[in-house]
Amino acid sequence: MKIILLIAHLIAIATGTGMSIANYINIRITAGEKGERREALTFLRRVLARIADVVILAIWLTGIGLFFSLPPQDEPNSWFIVKMGFVVLLTLCHGLARMTGGRMFRTGDQSLYPRMELFVSGVWMSALGAIIFAVLAFQT
Repeated sequence: MKIILLIAHLIAIATGTGMSIANYINIRITAGEKGERREALTFLRRVLARIADVVILAIWLTGIGLFFSLPPQDEPNSWFIVKMGFVVLLTLCHGLARMTGGRMFRTGDQSLYPRMELFVSGVWMSALGAIIFAVLAFQT
């Protein structure tokens, strides 16, 4: 069971990291576009964001499952605590990006693009931090 959880966790992490980088590139391209192309890129970003909701949930659920499958003597070390900080930051940035995207969609306020770019950058930078500190936390 632990191996299956680890495989699912790693797939979710890889998917989430790739999607967040794709969303960042999408935002950068969309900012300079107009008309139908801008609408199509915005639609794509909204679809990716909904999928990312599920991916982040999968990361949390499989991560919690893996944590509880650790032997009792393997208590969390300081690297693990830092890793969890990055995971919380990733989740927070994703939530703020979703809120900003929703506001942009409802109001048409394009001046929010820099804020959206900041939050999406926060997602993928946090993902990278979490990956790095996970390696340090579970090195053998």
